[in-house]
Amino acid sequence: MKKTVVLILVMMSTAHAGIYKWTDSEGAVHFGDHPVAGDSATELEIEINNHAGITNSSGNRAEREYLLKKIEENKRSDAEARSKKLAADKKRRKKCDAYKRRYQVHIQSNRTYRMSPDGERVYLSDEQRDARKKKFSKGVAKYCR
Repeated sequence: MKKTVVLILVMMSTAHAGIYKWTDSEGAVHFGDHPVAGDSATELEIEINNHAGITNSSGNRAEREYLLKKIEENKRSDAEARSKKLAADKKRRKKCDAYKRRYQVHIQSNRTYRMSPDGERVYLSDEQRDARKKKFSKGVAKYCR
């Protein structure tokens, strides 16, 4: 890893000094801008005007613009996905709160009723109450994860 970093840094420098590679007595490979006395160093030939890579200095403007456009598109789609997820989470939390509230009201009251179209209270039977309690409990389990 260290060797790669050194090589990259040396290659990125704007100076046109030679780059040398040598192996020390312990077998470690080194790179530098001048040969070290006592070690057998070889000068590396590096083609500076190579347009195969995408860098700011490569001169390949069309590819850079294409990649920048793709990066922006990815950022936008990621932001949209985050926004949709936040909206879905908010909606889920709202349903969770509603089911919790209904469940609490239902189990704390002795008698439960619903309003008829005429505006009169219609009290639920024990079976209807149990069914509603089960429905609210399922809603809590579904939306409050």
